Amino acid sequence: MVLGRRSNDWQDRDSVLQWFGNKEGEARKAYREFVKEGLNQGRRPELVGGGLVRSLGGWSVVKARRRLGVRQKGDERIVGSGEFVEHLLEEASQRIQHQIPSHDVVYRAEQEIRAACHRENITVAALRSASRRRSVSRLRAHLARKLVHELGLSLAETARQLGLSTSAIAQIVRRSQ
Repeated sequence: MVLGRRSNDWQDRDSVLQWFGNKEGEARKAYREFVKEGLNQGRRPELVGGGLVRSLGGWSVVKARRRLGVRQKGDERIVGSGEFVEHLLEEASQRIQHQIPSHDVVYRAEQEIRAACHRENITVAALRSASRRRSVSRLRAHLARKLVHELGLSLAETARQLGLSTSAIAQIVRRSQ
């Protein structure tokens, strides 16, 4: 989203643009020119290849280091040192763990839903339906907050469990803050 066309949460737009100017309009124009000039240069050998190979300076360096018993974590998608690659992969792994619920968490959520429905004398089917009865709506909102805040369930999984849309869960959670 450097030029405002598509948002990428991995991209630090402001840091990129600050290299091209102090004012946003001027920086965007300079960045656009920079990219245009780069396109005219075509494929450049020094910019081709995987992350570890390029970071270390080519295959000969990688092979020499292997002969010496020096190994580094590498990933062809990432340009950087082995330490940087390990840090990035660990960070990505932690994010994925929060995005994909474990079976235990989903099972605990289902148990919580059943117990709450039993206490309130509401069927799970009614909870997951489009019912707008006040008691059902209140229970849904209570469970949404509990599943997201206490169990750490994602908004999408909470929506699946409660029969709502992800945006509805986001609104419920936002209102409770």
